[in-house]
Amino acid sequence: MNKWWGDINFKVDQIKAWRIGERKICVQRKPSEWLVWDQHTSEENFEPLVLEESSNEQSLSDVVPKRYLLNKTLGSLNVAPLLANRSVIVRPSSTLNVLPGEKVELFVSSPMWLAFYSHVNSSPISDIPFWQPSDSWFGPSTMVGELCYSKYTEAKVNLTNIQKRSHRAITTISISNEHDELLVIDRISLPLPFLNLYVDSSEQFWTDKICLIHHLDGDRPSFRIDKLMKNNAQSALELVSMAREKTDEHTFMRSIKSLVA
Repeated sequence: MNKWWGDINFKVDQIKAWRIGERKICVQRKPSEWLVWDQHTSEENFEPLVLEESSNEQSLSDVVPKRYLLNKTLGSLNVAPLLANRSVIVRPSSTLNVLPGEKVELFVSSPMWLAFYSHVNSSPISDIPFWQPSDSWFGPSTMVGELCYSKYTEAKVNLTNIQKRSHRAITTISISNEHDELLVIDRISLPLPFLNLYVDSSEQFWTDKICLIHHLDGDRPSFRIDKLMKNNAQSALELVSMAREKTDEHTFMRSIKSLVA
């Protein structure tokens, strides 16, 4: 597979496209600016992601490019896949009921973003989702909570049932019910801005692990983030992108009141 992230070389006037079927993000280098076309589709496409050279701008004539001006462009862009810039709400197809004393693992996938950096340690000149999820609110009321992205999915209990996609990352959710009552979960909020992004030798992307624990003396599950450790399913694991939000545990717990509803 042609690697589509990292340092990507450009000649002046050259156009390169990150394409998933009809979905394309195109970049052209000019002497003192970068042009970025975002040619999106109404439905998410699941074809393999390919990086290819585009012959001309005529095929993009129906899309207005965004222009990013510099004194002088360099001969390469650093291209980085990123996780979503908001939490993503996972809505299983049916309510999850975890029995007392049980510990289960769920697996979900979420679409990634594509960022372009013109200089090392600079802000991205563009930060575009491969597929834009719809907005949704997560919280007990319209006054308390946060704006998230909505994702309808079946939370799989078997990793082999998750179809691997080149523009999606897989998150493992560990749920431990130490309470003497049934733990009922209708929705899970994945705090993706706080998670690191990794890739394995097969170029499948992974995130840090989310752990939910319903303690015997607690009304609601507590949670933590575990750094992803390599296992048989994730051989030759490599860190690709750091979390968007860099914060200590106290600030994180204050920012994210609950991951389940």
